[in-house]
Amino acid sequence: MATEQRTQRRARPIAGTRPTVRLDEQFARDLAVLMQTGDDLTTAMRTAVGIVANMYRTAWHYEIVPVGTAPTLGPYKFVEKPPFVGPPSLPTVDHNGPTWTLSSRQTSTDDARRQQQPPRPPQRQQAGRQPVRP
Repeated sequence: MATEQRTQRRARPIAGTRPTVRLDEQFARDLAVLMQTGDDLTTAMRTAVGIVANMYRTAWHYEIVPVGTAPTLGPYKFVEKPPFVGPPSLPTVDHNGPTWTLSSRQTSTDDARRQQQPPRPPQRQQAGRQPVRP
């Protein structure tokens, strides 16, 4: 008599539940590689699943493969994510536009140029007329 085997459910996951995942040797090694960035186990798993899910969505959106079919990843380009040091210091903005302070950091050469230009008064557009550009 054959023993009953559990089958995997193919239902959509439910937010807030705690799935049970078995770690085989390869899965454990792969997670250990991801965790070398300082992420904990949960964050490493979320990151990995998010990357693969975005790849699937993109392939399906651009009809590279039919929806429901797993795409195969071809050539890719590595980019380094810049370290996050905290929120940038931003200008104060009111109805007259941005007000730059000494604490406002420049994030690009465009920001430096904007800081040197005096603020322009806002132009109101009348119905049916294009705004006049100086």
